[in-house]
Amino acid sequence: MVKKSMQISCPHGLEPRPIAELVQVASKYDSKVYLETETKRVNAKSIMGMMSMDLDNGDFVTLSTDGNDEDRAMEELQSFMTSRLNMVSMVS
Repeated sequence: MVKKSMQISCPHGLEPRPIAELVQVASKYDSKVYLETETKRVNAKSIMGMMSMDLDNGDFVTLSTDGNDEDRAMEELQSFMTSRLNMVSMVS
């Protein structure tokens, strides 16, 4: 399992379109992919789960990947999240 913690850095939080794109990226991989906060953990391949996260600017999240392609999944998801979702990678 690979985990990365990140902070959301966009004024309006995460909006539906980029969340849908994140779900599409996560769904390309066989590995399990989760996004979690202090109070909630959801399957990042689930659009309904991701929409229920209600993430705002300044929130901290942890992305985790677990499976045979976990490293590739983490690399692409982290790249997507930092460039498209304006998230800043904090720790490994």
